[in-house]
Amino acid sequence: MKAASCVTFATGKDAKPSAACCSGLQQLAQSVKSVDDKKGICRCLKAGVKNFAGVQDKLLSQIPSACKIKVGFPVSISINCETIH
Repeated sequence: MKAASCVTFATGKDAKPSAACCSGLQQLAQSVKSVDDKKGICRCLKAGVKNFAGVQDKLLSQIPSACKIKVGFPVSISINCETIH
């Protein structure tokens, strides 16, 4: 999973996202071609986050801006992926 390297930031262990985190997120953002792609990535991220204890939603949601990347939807544990358009 390309976003796995973001866990140390999302759990508060690192002060900023790593280069690997931002690079992985950039690759994900570039792979988006449609709304269905956004929804799929959203569902994947939400499912993946559940595998890591201690992920903080407030930190997770800061990753796109900290990496200066637009992903086209809010990155959040609580987002309903089906409402993305």
